Amino acid sequence: MPLPYAMLQICMTAIAIWLNRVGKRRVAAGAAGVLVLGALGGWATMHPAGEQPPMPMAAAADPPAPATVLVFVSGAVEHPGLYQLSPDARVSDAIAAAGGISTAADAGRLPDLASRVHDGRQVNIPFARSGAAAAARLDINAAAPDELDAVPGMPPGLAQAIVEYRDTWGPFQSLSQLRTDLGVDSATVSGLTHYLRVVLASP
Repeated sequence: MPLPYAMLQICMTAIAIWLNRVGKRRVAAGAAGVLVLGALGGWATMHPAGEQPPMPMAAAADPPAPATVLVFVSGAVEHPGLYQLSPDARVSDAIAAAGGISTAADAGRLPDLASRVHDGRQVNIPFARSGAAAAARLDINAAAPDELDAVPGMPPGLAQAIVEYRDTWGPFQSLSQLRTDLGVDSATVSGLTHYLRVVLASP
């Protein structure tokens, strides 16, 4: 018995809906498969078989420690100047290399003798600020060569050069002439000012 037209139309509509749903699922499944295959292919391209992961770079080696350090010892020491010391030296070693602390030092203001030195450091020993120490300074225009030569920090030959300068050009007007006229470096002149003074004769 033939189905009524209305019933046939309902069946056709249901079949179309079912086919439409089945088709979408297959399309979705196919698309998902393509995406999975594409991802696997991309991973294989970026990680070919047998390739090893990169090895970490070795840390750079530390530079070797210097064999010696250069230290400038100034102030109230017997022989101010530059000294090469071992890297583990202490301030006391630097002072000993400079001949030790002079009698003009201020014992209450010494640096930490146990601290370590390093390359380029200056170790300064303060001078005493008492009036007696100032009065004990030698007159550069009257001191004898042996007196000048005994001054702490006096470079070899400078005492004789001072005497010859006085004999040739007359008395010193300022201790700065040790630098400008005799070529003594500024650090040495600064140290000598604690032991020398200029006394000019009255006109």
